[in-house]
Amino acid sequence: MEDLSDKQILRLRATLRNMPSYMLSRLAEEYEVEIPFDAPDIYAKINSLMDDLSSESKKRILSRYGDAGRCSSFVFISRRKTPSITEVLKKTGALQEIRTGSEYWEARPYYDEVELDHATQELRIRFNYLLGSVPLIDESTGVVKEHRHFWRGAVIYRPESRVLEVRVKHSSMARRVSAMVPAHLGLDPFFSLNLMSVELNKRFIDWISSLNSATIELPLSDTMAGSLIITARKGMDLRTAQRYHEELRFGRLRHGHVTIERNEDHKVNFHIWFRNSHMKFTLFTREEDIAYIMSALERISEGYEFARPEKLLTEFFGKKA
Repeated sequence: MEDLSDKQILRLRATLRNMPSYMLSRLAEEYEVEIPFDAPDIYAKINSLMDDLSSESKKRILSRYGDAGRCSSFVFISRRKTPSITEVLKKTGALQEIRTGSEYWEARPYYDEVELDHATQELRIRFNYLLGSVPLIDESTGVVKEHRHFWRGAVIYRPESRVLEVRVKHSSMARRVSAMVPAHLGLDPFFSLNLMSVELNKRFIDWISSLNSATIELPLSDTMAGSLIITARKGMDLRTAQRYHEELRFGRLRHGHVTIERNEDHKVNFHIWFRNSHMKFTLFTREEDIAYIMSALERISEGYEFARPEKLLTEFFGKKA
């Protein structure tokens, strides 16, 4: 199998460096390699792991975690499903051929790499941009210099999907890329998925496993405007709390921290801001988990209603009675 490129090796090392220790242990067990957990630092552990992994294993780990982890993700939706990924792939050369007057413009995406994941048929378009700065003192001269912040992002296309996912820190860049990329590729426009309506809020809340905290938008009045934050006790689902339902009647759910339980041993936690469907994952997350969430959001936007297990049991026993 073809070896990883220098860029892929750097991304894999960064991915492993950001992983919790228990996940590194699981990877070592899964791929039957030994790493010295008494090593002096994380870099020694990663070097040992990288030395023993095959090229195929490295690519599999990179595909599964490289763009995921604790990422920040914005969701956009189109009226039509994405055409075949191979058809889109043919047009991506136009992105990398874009030339500007400078490589250092503020808030301008520069497209680095286009990659087709052959296992999932997902198309990932990676880019970088400069946004913001911080003053730093040159110790040798005492002169204050401006250091500009460098950021990375990725656009994810999935086969037969109406969803476009942009993984990036800043909402302004997510909006810009979601408009620019489809335009350059000749695709239908994508719009931010707004889950603030009562119907979409309800469908989402019915789908998740538990609601851990919620920010409720208070109704506008002549004297005040604002929000109310409610947090559940440890191990409690906020959806069962009377106070949550009392407050929700007078406002709207603006933000929540939620849990998805895919099975008994695996949970996915993330913050979600409903107005622009912005998610921040709080656990180190796999690609298949994010794909599962994106598929659910697409179904929710189309009107699909998920019933909670307790609701299904109530309906079953009610009918039986």
